[in-house]
Amino acid sequence: MTVARDSACTALFDEKVYVMGGCDVDACYANLIEVFDIKTQTWTALPGPGSDEDDKLLYDYRALINVFEGKIYLEADEKDYTYDPKDGTWKLVRDKSSFLSDSVMYWCEVENVLYCCTDLGYLMWSTTEIEGREWIEIKGLDELREDLKFGKEFEIVNYGGKLLVMWHLYSDLCMRNKIWYAKICLESRCNGREVWGKVECVDMLTFPVETYESFYCLTASV
Repeated sequence: MTVARDSACTALFDEKVYVMGGCDVDACYANLIEVFDIKTQTWTALPGPGSDEDDKLLYDYRALINVFEGKIYLEADEKDYTYDPKDGTWKLVRDKSSFLSDSVMYWCEVENVLYCCTDLGYLMWSTTEIEGREWIEIKGLDELREDLKFGKEFEIVNYGGKLLVMWHLYSDLCMRNKIWYAKICLESRCNGREVWGKVECVDMLTFPVETYESFYCLTASV
């Protein structure tokens, strides 16, 4: 990268890595967003969703970024944006983010449905239309909810069509070498008006380290 970053947001799409935020706005305004082309092995700056009249761009570096239906999706400054790599244009979807204020920090896509985990441990799903998004709690996970309400630092990913949720417990803060996880099967009911989850397993991973600062969960296809 051409700019040093800390806790930046990233997304992979069409053999390009999009990196946003995590740097000083005043010093690095022109390079707040950079794109790494895997084929050419080069970095280029990407103009953000701001305008010439509005130079406030991505001040909230807890932004959420992901890929959905062929577009880059970005939540920042309490606004929702999409970026279409085909024509290189940003679109402001809404002025008020659909991500339940600041509570949604972790989300993924499974079979054209978005799933998220709030910072309080609630597992939600949403409609596919960004403009008409409504977040609804996944049914059938009451027992798992009892575990998640004592959790901290959640991660959620698509694990072969299932949800994989990872977290650590507040009680494990002095022994931060353990991570809990749950694997969840999903089922759509009532003509798509409800999503039910069934927990396949809940278990704990122990790592050969004394402690860790943070963790991230990724899935890889081989």
